[in-house]
Amino acid sequence: MMARLFMLVWIAGVCVAGADGGRVIGVSEIDGIRVLLFGQPDPLRAGLADLGVYLEKNGTSCLDASVGFRLIKLSAPSPDPSWAGPGCLAPGVSVPAILGHAGNKLVYSAVLGIPESGIWELAVDINRDRFSTALFELKATAPAHPLATWWPLVLMVPAGVTLFAWRSRILSRRQRQ
Repeated sequence: MMARLFMLVWIAGVCVAGADGGRVIGVSEIDGIRVLLFGQPDPLRAGLADLGVYLEKNGTSCLDASVGFRLIKLSAPSPDPSWAGPGCLAPGVSVPAILGHAGNKLVYSAVLGIPESGIWELAVDINRDRFSTALFELKATAPAHPLATWWPLVLMVPAGVTLFAWRSRILSRRQRQ
């Protein structure tokens, strides 16, 4: 019984867990620094996106920079009011990327909210010895349904109640014996 429960929890965890970094979205070189942009989910959707940047100069990682992300809308606004989840921000607002945020100590990353579907320009602001900006074009598809995005949080309450009831049942059996 416990083995089946463990397998169920493990499979659910694998389905929810995200990889560190995601898919490579683009590569750019600016001021001698090679910039690799990673992103999740694949494909990018309107809503929350995990973006990461790896900086490399002369074959070594650049760990002494300050990095920020800015979104600029390139396509016309969407005619339909798409669902924008929490964390979605206005275009042009800078979000600081933190080194090691996603667990990989070599990647500057941040969770960025893409307000709507369409073509966006992502400006990666890098301040190392001097300020420079790498530009990437992103295509965000329509947002996922809110229930598809938030199902792990929605299921936490019924799972907690079920586990509490199961624990109570086990304890009442032990008291009867």
